[in-house]
Amino acid sequence: MHILHVSHGWGQGGSQLYAAGLANAQASLGNRVQRFGPDGGRRGRRTGFEGGHFDAGVERRFAEAARDVEVVHLHHLSGLSLELPRIAREAGALVVFTLHDYWLACARGQLVNEAGDRCPGPSTARCAACLAPDLYAPLPRAVAKRLPSRSAPILRREAGWASVRAHTHAFFAPSRHVAARLGVEAIATPLPLLRQIPAAPPAPAGVLRLLFLGSLIPTKGVQVLLDAFAGLPAGSASLRITGPSPPWRGSGRWAEVFAARAAAVPGVSLAAGVSPEAVVAELHEADVLVVPSTWEENAPLVLAEAAAAGLRIVASDLGGIPELVPEGVLVPPGSVPDLRAALVAEVRRGRGRLPPRPGGSMAAHAAELLAHYAHLRSRLARSG
Repeated sequence: MHILHVSHGWGQGGSQLYAAGLANAQASLGNRVQRFGPDGGRRGRRTGFEGGHFDAGVERRFAEAARDVEVVHLHHLSGLSLELPRIAREAGALVVFTLHDYWLACARGQLVNEAGDRCPGPSTARCAACLAPDLYAPLPRAVAKRLPSRSAPILRREAGWASVRAHTHAFFAPSRHVAARLGVEAIATPLPLLRQIPAAPPAPAGVLRLLFLGSLIPTKGVQVLLDAFAGLPAGSASLRITGPSPPWRGSGRWAEVFAARAAAVPGVSLAAGVSPEAVVAELHEADVLVVPSTWEENAPLVLAEAAAAGLRIVASDLGGIPELVPEGVLVPPGSVPDLRAALVAEVRRGRGRLPPRPGGSMAAHAAELLAHYAHLRSRLARSG
């Protein structure tokens, strides 16, 4: 089968690592697999808000790449073009799309407003107000917020999302929540482990070891975790915070302020983002993984990895998280008292892990998706 995988990058992000792993696994099963993503040079690329959603140069490159392809599997279109599903379908390909986040309906990707608060759902007026700093860039944010709302770019983006829905033959959803939130029917496809995670060794004696593994941005709730941890009895636990510090609202200031706060709390250690290969070591040096996200996570890979290692899990009762941690402790998102109470209960339990829960393999997942492709293509052939 000739398959073209499309992603906004092939780097270290969860969706990017998944797309690359799936492409490699399907190639190893004897398929002809190609990748399509941003052009390194990006000469002539449109700039500004609309440039991140529509790009004639990208569309021309893609039309050439999609020629004679049987299946186009889309993962993310940020920085590419919302017209790619239409172009792929017009080229005669089966078009499938894995839903990794909410970017198709929300330009911020997380269904949160500029302040990081959860959004009830996109609308023309709400999005125009929320995205004013982006729509009026490079004007200062304070100035942009006082200017009249610009609805035309939002309307075009909404039309692009409608085109994606119209030209995609099938959506794949790692969680039921993401499909419901986006309002589309989807085939359930839980994400596999990107690599095998061996069970953690027996925990040595000592204080409970808590672990946060993710980006240092407000929507990951790491500041909620820090406040909850600071209220634990002195010396009862340690907290390791590991993750990159991407810009938030165009600046690295938030992460800098957070790092300074974390350094002042006894028992907290802060480490920069680790390579995918080092994740196993991080998990094996912890007893409890804490995922305090305040945005509606879809299917965080770290939850499956922690379960495979045998870690206990404390996480926000939000988004697709409850689907992944049936044996975990769920707390209301953003609540410092509730999270602190859950951590106190974990401290009382002491060290010790759960029986490892192995995740699915990428090889089996790749074969499952190939079967979906074949079934969908057969159904299309029968319908003409």
